[in-house]
Amino acid sequence: MANVSFFSVLRRNAGSIAFIGILASALGMAFVFLSGADYEVRTDYLVSQEGVESKDYYTVARSAEYMGKILGEVMYSEKFMNASLETGKMSQDFFPAGKQDRLRAWSSAVKVEKQLDLGILSVTVLHDNDREAMRVSQAVSQVLIEKNNLFLGTGEKPVPVSILSGPIVERNPSMKEVLAAVFGGFFFGVLIASVLFFLKQEVFRKELKPYGV
Repeated sequence: MANVSFFSVLRRNAGSIAFIGILASALGMAFVFLSGADYEVRTDYLVSQEGVESKDYYTVARSAEYMGKILGEVMYSEKFMNASLETGKMSQDFFPAGKQDRLRAWSSAVKVEKQLDLGILSVTVLHDNDREAMRVSQAVSQVLIEKNNLFLGTGEKPVPVSILSGPIVERNPSMKEVLAAVFGGFFFGVLIASVLFFLKQEVFRKELKPYGV
């Protein structure tokens, strides 16, 4: 009986529920467009397993995984940020003056995804200007490839890191993210509206019941 009542409420309020779903979809799309940078530059890196003395495959793989994990974490650090600035590829004006603000801006501009079992790092640089995003990406690449020994403790010789793909410049957000926001917002809005209309109907019905309606 509860199911019949619920679906009857949906039928009676189908227009309002659909409108709320469309409104939520529009809000989700607006949020995606307004909350992020206009451009992103993505580069995939492979942390090589060369130089590991052991011939055991498991040991070699774990070594690359460990180095990839360290590089993925230190990329958000002040030391890595300063090393990127020292390459001269990016403008000193890219960051605010205060240390905390600089680190916050760096963390917002650089995103790292790790596939540690494969020794792969995917680095995405976000910025409203595509040229600036490319400059930051080039600086990050130089530090990862030429100066990773500063973070891995491997002496003067850096661990071999190579570019698998990229840098690839794309508009942000991607079409995939836009579609996810549109359809996700619509279904979320429909769900919330349906529940609210049903609860409103139930409350109204219970209030009238004592009066014999």
